[in-house]
Amino acid sequence: MNKKYIGIVTDEMGDLPEKLVKENDISVVNFKIDYGELLNFSGNIYQKMREGQKQGLKSLVKTSQPSINDYVKAFKEKLEYFENVLCIAFTSNVSGAYNSALQAIKFLPSEMQNRIHVIDTLEGSASQGLITLKAAQMIKEAKLSFEEIIKELKEKLHNFKLVATYDNPKWLEASGRLPSIVPFALNQTNIINIKVILTLKEGRLSIVNFKKTTNGLAQAVFEEFEKQTTEIRKNKKKIRIAITHADNTIESQKLENLIKNSPENYELVYTNLICFTIGGHVGPGTLLLGWEICN
Repeated sequence: MNKKYIGIVTDEMGDLPEKLVKENDISVVNFKIDYGELLNFSGNIYQKMREGQKQGLKSLVKTSQPSINDYVKAFKEKLEYFENVLCIAFTSNVSGAYNSALQAIKFLPSEMQNRIHVIDTLEGSASQGLITLKAAQMIKEAKLSFEEIIKELKEKLHNFKLVATYDNPKWLEASGRLPSIVPFALNQTNIINIKVILTLKEGRLSIVNFKKTTNGLAQAVFEEFEKQTTEIRKNKKKIRIAITHADNTIESQKLENLIKNSPENYELVYTNLICFTIGGHVGPGTLLLGWEICN
């Protein structure tokens, strides 16, 4: 059997639609989810969380990164059909997925180990998804060696960014993923219809701005995105965009319309639900916009 040159493995934190996963022959490794008391409620994770909130439950979803064995299995399966494997990982500053992937290589036969490379994106959700699609595009063009693709993709990582905001700060507070003083600030600003705009800075969840949300989450996210890309847009560079959301179809549709109706050089690549692993921490209603600055 003639093997294809490079296969892609990633984790579910990239929030890629199933259609794009299949089209690009991407293998996705899932995180582990413990629903706890929420298991008793029907619907997806966001519906479970909303119902749990109504019932006064304080126990939320618990998540953990894929195990080393999960990656060993994914790598072995991929290497049956591909000469090399490129693994695109969720930011190592939030999760241990990247480390699990690295450790998994050590458990493979020596002849397989140098055929796998793991990239720490320092991104997540829509921006990680766009990085994965960029890797797939570079592989399809088939003009570069495995080492050259790795080098070029790493050099392009600074072109990928994201901004996001939430519907209710209580979920972020309950997740324990923020410094102790931040949840208090989130709740105080929420009272006066101001939301914190979040991003990943050097792979860590960070506050980038405060926005009035009188006109909705979509408007706030779009304004922050355009603010951050002002100079890029002046240079007429194309910007590829992905939208992810936690069961917030109304605001995600508004955001789609803002992008599609803009005279700027935007390409909306996909809209998809935020995976349950992220959604269990950021909560129902969260809206996220990731982008790639094209050279």
